[in-house]
Amino acid sequence: MLASWYAGVYSSVIKSENLSNLISQSLTCQTQSVKNSDDLVVFITDQGMASKLLSSLCSNQTINRQYGNVTVQWSHNEQEIIQYVGKGIADLALVKENVMLAFAAETTYRYQTVAQYKDYSTYLISLKEKPKLTKQYLWGKRLGLLDYPSSRSGHIVPKGLLNELGISEANMDIVYVNSHEALRDLLATGSVDIISSFWKDKDAERFSANYITPIKTKVSGSKWYLKMETQNTDLICEIQNTLTTLSTNTQSDYYRQLELVPYHCPLPKNSNEVLEHEN
Repeated sequence: MLASWYAGVYSSVIKSENLSNLISQSLTCQTQSVKNSDDLVVFITDQGMASKLLSSLCSNQTINRQYGNVTVQWSHNEQEIIQYVGKGIADLALVKENVMLAFAAETTYRYQTVAQYKDYSTYLISLKEKPKLTKQYLWGKRLGLLDYPSSRSGHIVPKGLLNELGISEANMDIVYVNSHEALRDLLATGSVDIISSFWKDKDAERFSANYITPIKTKVSGSKWYLKMETQNTDLICEIQNTLTTLSTNTQSDYYRQLELVPYHCPLPKNSNEVLEHEN
């Protein structure tokens, strides 16, 4: 069976690859088509979904027919996002719409949106009081942000607020971390006064909903883009079905809110033609 063969060639070791002097982390597997030289390159910014995504893609029959290898690459580094998306290296990418617009990648490399996550709001979140969107309140506060510039809720929106209020970053004590969960840990331990992030249902277990203040509503969610050099409708449908299965099984409130772009794909059968390979 393909499932047992796949288990033997799947590599769960995180690798560092040097691509044009950029260091990235990735997971790679070989499909059943060992003589096929085509690689399916996936770029995401969330390491947490990398393993499950690779596992689903590499056990998919359509992808096994069309590709010899699958690589899932992840990074928050702005230069690597430019490398993989801005230069069209990624076949499938999960990024913000503003990234695609900045490089006109949809026109240049024929990326098409296959799925997207719902719009959301960005909040200032505090532990002991409701934050105010004023210069007087925010001046000198310890503010937790994400260290990657492509994040809307954790970087772009709050920095835009500081700029609108005329607050220099030199007048703030900004602490940078690399995940939204790390931001919440900073706040819970009193390491910062406020953080900028989205609000999820489980946050009510650690923080009070009375102590959040929206900075911006209707922030565009991330989108899945597939490079379509041919009218490969089989691939579109299998990618969509794979993403649907992952969204159903995820623990993340955000990633459960997946919306597919209509391509008249059939409903998935037995978890979307993904062969069972997990014991």
